[in-house]
Amino acid sequence: MFGLFFMSGTLTTALTPQGSETAPMVQLLGASLGLFGGIALLTIKGSLSRIFSLYWASILPVLFALATLAWTAAPDLTLRRVGSLGLTTAFAFWIAFRFSPKQLFHLVVLASAVIILANFANIQLNPAKGIHQSYDEIAAHHAGSWRGLFGHKNDFGRVIALTASIVVLGFVFDTGGRYGRWLMLPILAIAGLMVLRSNSSQAVLLAATIPFGIALFLAMRRMSPAGRSLLILMALPVAVISAVSAQMIFEYTLHLLGRDATLTGRTVIWEGVIVALGSTSVAGGGYGAGWIIIGPRLTALTGADVGHAHNGFLDLLVDVGYIGVGLTLFFIAWLGARAFGNLMRNAKPELSALALTLVLFSLVGNVAGSFLLEHNSIYWVLLVATFAKLRDAPDAEFLPQRFSTHPHPSLMYRSGLHEN
Repeated sequence: MFGLFFMSGTLTTALTPQGSETAPMVQLLGASLGLFGGIALLTIKGSLSRIFSLYWASILPVLFALATLAWTAAPDLTLRRVGSLGLTTAFAFWIAFRFSPKQLFHLVVLASAVIILANFANIQLNPAKGIHQSYDEIAAHHAGSWRGLFGHKNDFGRVIALTASIVVLGFVFDTGGRYGRWLMLPILAIAGLMVLRSNSSQAVLLAATIPFGIALFLAMRRMSPAGRSLLILMALPVAVISAVSAQMIFEYTLHLLGRDATLTGRTVIWEGVIVALGSTSVAGGGYGAGWIIIGPRLTALTGADVGHAHNGFLDLLVDVGYIGVGLTLFFIAWLGARAFGNLMRNAKPELSALALTLVLFSLVGNVAGSFLLEHNSIYWVLLVATFAKLRDAPDAEFLPQRFSTHPHPSLMYRSGLHEN
């Protein structure tokens, strides 16, 4: 629970010294969680062979990020970031080995509810910190926008949009039993209020579109296989047109929601980054260090002096190029396809719906936000953990054979092995 709470970024601002560009406590906690996960994995017989034989798609982006050390613009920075990403991935794998599918789903729903309530409590009890103020040194122009326990309204709104979508799944799949599930409704109302009061265009867009998309997938379960196939075939041209016209659709949707149609000037930055990439577009400038090359080029082209592209796909492209972005999208696409197939067959439905939520959130959210292949990030942790659980054969076929003679404390969840 604490690991997911920390990985959400909820504690980052509180643990970062005021005026500092580094956060030693955040780095220490992230490393500690990763080391714990890595050491725990080493005590589980067959864990490493399983990771490399079954979960390999999730580590390909990490390995390529490591490979960028050979050409990075800042070797020390890339080494630290890649190390942190590796530890974050180890923590995700430990979660996958530690919990059954249903247990993992319930844990994520509970953590999401706690994140929502903790941020709301901070806003109500400490509004000077929970709401952007006119005297803020950096974000004074966001005065009045809610930010909860985060340093910026967009980070806050995005996490609340994700956790709200997960709590919706908790309600749909009856988390908490007959009475507990109804507690989800006031939590959802609080989350909706916080998204609106964050004044974050991307958060409003995510909160409005992701639950709708998941509702559509859940409704498809009741269709016949022939009906689903026909719907998918009919949807393919729409998907292609949507991908080509993504910017126009985003602008139109945000206009309907009463938000800035240019995503607060981001589209100008995106165009400049694409031009500035040049010869570094194939393999990037180094994980975590690509902006050292692209930043000055962008400023010379557009006059914009920003620290990132405000787009997750472009930010990752800057760091690891088309190869790294391709590997990351391959992993996410595989997870989406696996989750969709399982959901239609009603196999591990809770975890499959959660995985689809994460996939949609990653693809839509990274158009205006930036959280692809990020270290110390709940987005990456949950993508990897759900992929690992969905790649597993039914738990009863695997875990007793591998672990029956190794009753390590981290495997005490075996009582839930026959859950979907």
